[in-house]
Amino acid sequence: MTLEEAATVFQAVLPLKISARQVQSLMQPVGEELIRREDKQKESLFQEAANKQTSVHAEEKEPQEEIRRMYIELDGVLARMRRGSVLMEEQEMKRAGDVYREIKVGAVFTATRGRRRSELVAETFVDQPGPIHYVARRTTAETFGRYLYALAQRHGIERAQQVVVLGDGAVWIWRLVAEHFPQAVQIVDLWHAREHVWKVAHAVFERGSSQEVAWAKQACDLLSEGTIEDLVAEIAALPTVPAEPGSARSVPEIEMNYFISNAARMRYPAFRLQGMQIGSGIAEAACKTVVSTRAKRSGMRWTPEGLNAVLALRVAVLNGTYSEFWKQRPHLVA
Repeated sequence: MTLEEAATVFQAVLPLKISARQVQSLMQPVGEELIRREDKQKESLFQEAANKQTSVHAEEKEPQEEIRRMYIELDGVLARMRRGSVLMEEQEMKRAGDVYREIKVGAVFTATRGRRRSELVAETFVDQPGPIHYVARRTTAETFGRYLYALAQRHGIERAQQVVVLGDGAVWIWRLVAEHFPQAVQIVDLWHAREHVWKVAHAVFERGSSQEVAWAKQACDLLSEGTIEDLVAEIAALPTVPAEPGSARSVPEIEMNYFISNAARMRYPAFRLQGMQIGSGIAEAACKTVVSTRAKRSGMRWTPEGLNAVLALRVAVLNGTYSEFWKQRPHLVA
């Protein structure tokens, strides 16, 4: 709910008056306490890991059930910040109005063998996602990686026989994965990859033309088949187009590099043969569920403190840890 909606519901349930400003005054300290709790858990986890590396005797734990496959999906979504509430770049200083900053969102879930057959490999059944757990932070990729790893650790990544990471191909994602999930299978979301094919088609052909549609369809087929080298050759054979304003390279040249650098992450039939998910729809849904539904309504602008607090509250509710948080703090209820 928005602050105004919360105030309305509060007054409908209890014979007390409360304003939206008072709701914020109640909400923000709780969100900040949730942030401190999560930070403490994260630091404790990494400290424990560091101690294990230097300890001769590792602590024995009771064996737990293995996880067949764990998925980690991550993405980013922009939120509108109040002008002056965050450090601004030179170009932002020259423009009027508010500024936007990226919220990084991660989703962690385990999967079981589903009942739906793959459209790429007919005899294979696609993984069925289990309960989803989230993390959302307005922070650097390096710091976000630690939060995401802590979330995966809490939900049993050490017991996972296999880890699969899905993303849209952004460089920061794969750097994060290399640091915290080096053994994971890396997959570029097929639907995002298709968008890059269409970028090339738009740049070379007249929009909406039969040539554009025919070329893009053929190129998308090559992509779905995982034959990235053939796709790159098709792009290289296209007529030369000028570079975009402010860029040293044309769109086809930029996208060729994108497909070459992500080729190993685009072998979709091989992934589907194992029943793996190849779309990051859960990460995109997480961006909407965790961030957009609450923080991107019409006219909303945020300070870092307010946004951080409301994100912490939403994540706690969605992850089912909000009630546990209050049970550990009975003095706050009193």
